[in-house]
Amino acid sequence: MRNILRKIVDKEDWILRIAVSFTILWAGVRGMLNPTDWVGFVPDLVQDFIDPEIFLVAHGFIWMFVAAGLLAGFWRPFLSFVAFAGLLAILIFNGINDITFRDVGLALVALVLFAREST
Repeated sequence: MRNILRKIVDKEDWILRIAVSFTILWAGVRGMLNPTDWVGFVPDLVQDFIDPEIFLVAHGFIWMFVAAGLLAGFWRPFLSFVAFAGLLAILIFNGINDITFRDVGLALVALVLFAREST
Protein backbone atom coordinates (compact mmCIF):
# COMPACT_ATOMS: atom_id res chain seq x y z
CA MET A 1 0.00 0.00 0.00
CA ARG A 2 2.83 2.41 0.83
CA ASN A 3 4.35 1.81 -2.60
CA ILE A 4 1.08 2.72 -4.28
CA LEU A 5 0.73 5.86 -2.17
CA ARG A 6 4.33 6.84 -2.89
CA LYS A 7 3.68 6.48 -6.63
CA ILE A 8 0.59 8.67 -6.31
CA VAL A 9 2.58 11.34 -4.47
CA ASP A 10 5.28 11.15 -7.15
CA LYS A 11 2.63 11.81 -9.79
CA GLU A 12 0.45 14.25 -7.84
CA ASP A 13 1.13 17.16 -10.18
CA TRP A 14 0.07 15.08 -13.15
CA ILE A 15 -3.03 13.83 -11.30
CA LEU A 16 -4.06 17.40 -10.41
CA ARG A 17 -3.56 18.53 -14.01
CA ILE A 18 -5.75 15.66 -15.19
CA ALA A 19 -8.44 16.62 -12.66
CA VAL A 20 -8.62 20.20 -13.90
CA SER A 21 -8.10 19.36 -17.58
CA PHE A 22 -10.71 16.62 -17.79
CA THR A 23 -13.45 18.82 -16.40
CA ILE A 24 -12.72 21.91 -18.46
CA LEU A 25 -12.15 19.81 -21.58
CA TRP A 26 -15.53 18.12 -21.05
CA ALA A 27 -17.27 21.46 -20.52
CA GLY A 28 -15.53 22.98 -23.54
CA VAL A 29 -16.43 20.15 -25.90
CA ARG A 30 -20.02 19.86 -24.65
CA GLY A 31 -20.50 23.62 -24.84
CA MET A 32 -19.35 23.61 -28.45
CA LEU A 33 -21.33 20.55 -29.53
CA ASN A 34 -24.57 21.54 -27.78
CA PRO A 35 -24.43 25.27 -27.08
CA THR A 36 -28.20 25.51 -26.64
CA ASP A 37 -27.95 23.15 -23.65
CA TRP A 38 -25.46 25.50 -21.99
CA VAL A 39 -26.99 28.91 -22.77
CA GLY A 40 -28.52 29.08 -19.29
CA PHE A 41 -25.03 29.20 -17.78
CA VAL A 42 -23.97 32.27 -19.77
CA PRO A 43 -24.27 35.33 -17.50
CA ASP A 44 -26.66 38.10 -18.57
CA LEU A 45 -23.74 40.54 -18.63
CA VAL A 46 -22.05 38.47 -21.36
CA GLN A 47 -25.32 38.04 -23.28
CA ASP A 48 -25.62 41.82 -23.50
CA PHE A 49 -22.45 41.93 -25.61
CA ILE A 50 -22.36 38.69 -27.60
CA ASP A 51 -24.71 35.96 -28.74
CA PRO A 52 -24.58 33.23 -26.06
CA GLU A 53 -24.04 30.42 -28.56
CA ILE A 54 -21.11 32.23 -30.19
CA PHE A 55 -19.67 32.89 -26.73
CA LEU A 56 -20.01 29.21 -25.82
CA VAL A 57 -18.16 28.08 -28.94
CA ALA A 58 -15.33 30.57 -28.29
CA HIS A 59 -15.26 29.64 -24.60
CA GLY A 60 -15.17 25.97 -25.58
CA PHE A 61 -12.14 26.51 -27.81
CA ILE A 62 -10.36 28.34 -25.00
CA TRP A 63 -11.16 25.60 -22.48
CA MET A 64 -9.98 22.91 -24.92
CA PHE A 65 -6.72 24.78 -25.53
CA VAL A 66 -6.13 25.23 -21.78
CA ALA A 67 -6.90 21.56 -21.07
CA ALA A 68 -4.67 20.29 -23.88
CA GLY A 69 -1.83 22.57 -22.80
CA LEU A 70 -2.06 21.49 -19.17
CA LEU A 71 -2.08 17.83 -20.15
CA ALA A 72 0.85 18.30 -22.52
CA GLY A 73 2.77 20.35 -19.97
CA PHE A 74 2.97 23.54 -22.04
CA TRP A 75 2.98 26.94 -20.34
CA ARG A 76 1.92 25.34 -17.08
CA PRO A 77 2.05 28.45 -14.86
CA PHE A 78 0.12 30.55 -17.37
CA LEU A 79 -2.48 27.90 -18.22
CA SER A 80 -2.97 27.00 -14.55
CA PHE A 81 -3.68 30.65 -13.87
CA VAL A 82 -6.08 30.87 -16.84
CA ALA A 83 -7.94 27.82 -15.51
CA PHE A 84 -8.10 29.35 -12.02
CA ALA A 85 -9.25 32.74 -13.34
CA GLY A 86 -11.85 31.14 -15.60
CA LEU A 87 -13.28 29.00 -12.83
CA LEU A 88 -13.26 31.95 -10.45
CA ALA A 89 -15.13 34.02 -13.05
CA ILE A 90 -17.75 31.27 -13.34
CA LEU A 91 -18.18 31.34 -9.56
CA ILE A 92 -18.46 35.12 -9.46
CA PHE A 93 -20.82 35.56 -12.40
CA ASN A 94 -23.03 32.49 -11.89
CA GLY A 95 -23.31 32.64 -8.11
CA ILE A 96 -24.12 29.71 -5.87
CA ASN A 97 -26.01 26.85 -7.47
CA ASP A 98 -25.99 23.06 -7.71
CA ILE A 99 -22.54 22.90 -9.31
CA THR A 100 -20.75 25.49 -7.19
CA PHE A 101 -19.00 22.75 -5.19
CA ARG A 102 -17.33 21.47 -8.35
CA ASP A 103 -16.08 24.89 -9.42
CA VAL A 104 -14.74 25.78 -5.97
CA GLY A 105 -12.75 22.56 -5.76
CA LEU A 106 -11.37 22.84 -9.28
CA ALA A 107 -10.52 26.52 -8.88
CA LEU A 108 -8.51 25.71 -5.76
CA VAL A 109 -6.71 22.85 -7.52
CA ALA A 110 -5.85 25.19 -10.42
CA LEU A 111 -4.62 27.79 -7.91
CA VAL A 112 -2.35 25.20 -6.27
CA LEU A 113 -0.99 24.19 -9.68
CA PHE A 114 -0.32 27.84 -10.49
CA ALA A 115 1.45 28.39 -7.16
CA ARG A 116 3.60 25.28 -7.61
CA GLU A 117 4.57 26.18 -11.15
CA SER A 118 5.34 29.80 -10.25
CA THR A 119 7.73 29.13 -7.37
